[in-house]
Amino acid sequence: MTTTPNPMGCARCGIDRRGHAIQASADGTHTWQQPSQQQIKDRMLARRSQRARP
Repeated sequence: MTTTPNPMGCARCGIDRRGHAIQASADGTHTWQQPSQQQIKDRMLARRSQRARP
């Protein structure tokens, strides 16, 4: 089972702001970035659909 990131997690990696600091990724390092409204909506819908599955 895969988990979806917190809707308010980083726009690039999904990690919560509180524990983010500076993260290394395949495309370089980054600090926490505000997710777009569309990312928030998509993450919320994905979490909802995961809860609906038995």
